[in-house]
Amino acid sequence: MNQNASSKEKVEFIMLLGKALHHYGASADRIEKALYGVSRGLNIQGNFFSIPTSIYANFRLPDHDEFTSMERLEPGKINLEKLSDADQTVDDVLDGKITLAEGINILNEIFQRRPRFNDLHVNISLFILAFGVAIILKGSLHDAVASGLFCLASGLFTSKVKTERIDTISEAIIAFATSFGAFLLPYYQIPINPGLVILAAIIFYIPGLNLTMAIHELSSQNLTSGTARLTGAMIIMLKISFGSYIGAQVAKSFFPTDFMATGYVLDPLWIWPVLLFVPLTFVVNFQANTRDAFWIVLAGVISFTSSKYGTAYFGVVAGSFFSGTVIGAGSNLFARFKQRPSLIVALPAIILLVPGSINYKGLNFLFSQNTIDGINAIFNSASIGMGLVAGAYFGNVLIKPKRTL
Repeated sequence: MNQNASSKEKVEFIMLLGKALHHYGASADRIEKALYGVSRGLNIQGNFFSIPTSIYANFRLPDHDEFTSMERLEPGKINLEKLSDADQTVDDVLDGKITLAEGINILNEIFQRRPRFNDLHVNISLFILAFGVAIILKGSLHDAVASGLFCLASGLFTSKVKTERIDTISEAIIAFATSFGAFLLPYYQIPINPGLVILAAIIFYIPGLNLTMAIHELSSQNLTSGTARLTGAMIIMLKISFGSYIGAQVAKSFFPTDFMATGYVLDPLWIWPVLLFVPLTFVVNFQANTRDAFWIVLAGVISFTSSKYGTAYFGVVAGSFFSGTVIGAGSNLFARFKQRPSLIVALPAIILLVPGSINYKGLNFLFSQNTIDGINAIFNSASIGMGLVAGAYFGNVLIKPKRTL
């Protein structure tokens, strides 16, 4: 039915789809493969090139006419529900359940639709995320509460202050304020571990996922997109590390203290109930459909457990390879049986394992002129990222993906 639609409708649908996939979290190679598949299904020849800020497409129409289209895009935020809805729309169009015109209208409606979770929900989830990460990092109850409050404050800041001048340095401001506050609390005899609190409080802003996606794109020969994404991730890391370092130095200069004490230490078994709540925050932060909450939590628990025991038995890099394999194979199983994008469970699962925190520590070492430790930490971060990506590819070999996303 849709193969006989006008070329204009076909091109409009394909470009709208590319825009949706780009905006809602798909990597460059997945976008290009998806658009190739749709163009073949609609009997139109197309070539596609995606980078983090735009999509280029060249179309050869049945009447031998040829033209090129370019869509300039801003890097979007991950929205798993809208990504899934766009994927379902493609299936419906290619299966002939709806017309191309209806598909175009649905994609436009997806763009206009408000996110499932508002700023209040997101900010509450940030508090829970930082609280849980602090406990996973074996911090005390004081560390967890402080981390949660700092992350909540940063969420309120980003949701209320949305001017272009601030957006460009927001990560540095958040890191500076968090670091300053974390080193200020011991001055008032509050027993926290400043380094742990800072890391847990800013974990949401550390671009570990972008770093891993960049390595994935480079390994799949999407060199331009991978290089651009890698550069963007490193710039954000530099802003966060610089802001954190300056905040700590200012706090130490104006509020020096020798106070060192450990807060209320929680039983190590608390990590397991906490591990149920941390993946739930990804449902909110990644704007997933609530029907997928169970699968996202399950994927988070499995990925953390595989990483914990894989690292214990095989070492850090081999352990990340093992975890990546589990995530890759498991997400493909989800896509096969649920007929929905594997990214729904793959992204939340891999976010628990990404090496951004190690990269952050490495840059902090460099700012502190501890060059050797800094280089080692950054190299370990890259090694873990490559292990995750290689494992994900191996998981695709074990269980072949049937869906592009």
